[in-house]
Amino acid sequence: MFESSPAFNSNQRGENVDGDWRVPNAAAHYDKAEYLLELAYSFLNELDLTYDPSTGDATIITMEEQEARTRKALDLINHSLRLDPANASGWTYLAQAQGRSSDINAMRDSLERSWEFAPYNLQLAPLRLQLVMQIYHANLHRPEQVAALSDQEIASAHRDGLVLRAQLPRHLERLMPEGDPVRDLLGDLRNAHPES
Repeated sequence: MFESSPAFNSNQRGENVDGDWRVPNAAAHYDKAEYLLELAYSFLNELDLTYDPSTGDATIITMEEQEARTRKALDLINHSLRLDPANASGWTYLAQAQGRSSDINAMRDSLERSWEFAPYNLQLAPLRLQLVMQIYHANLHRPEQVAALSDQEIASAHRDGLVLRAQLPRHLERLMPEGDPVRDLLGDLRNAHPES
């Protein structure tokens, strides 16, 4: 255990987007798969800024830097999923990274795996719904390249909507207000329970 733990073995450590080996989730320092996922998360979700260490001035990163961050995140997530292939968060973050790379078909496959492993997950529901919205809009703008949402994708997103509605209704309203075309596809979310 100690040999594979980033907390105890410096050879198992990587760097996050800021160049530090530590990650916010302290427990991840003891689980290599989770640790890699935390590092990847930093590359996916860090603000699109860099800071000059000598002056502290912020500058917007270039498209090349953003693409490099996405590639790094993809590498880290894929490594994490090789260690823990049933990690629903890993599949969701992989879908997010694939979406950033405009690989919509791969994104859909990863999203499906996430729903398979955690169909009623409150923490993943908002991001998964955002990814469903990305698929919808990609189809809207490029119907010859991106297929419409499948019945299974709509049913899975409906479950995510129900989970948010039951637990965080205001978050659902901010993410997907009444009248949003994707929300309309999901059907009635008002008085249903996630397990129904």
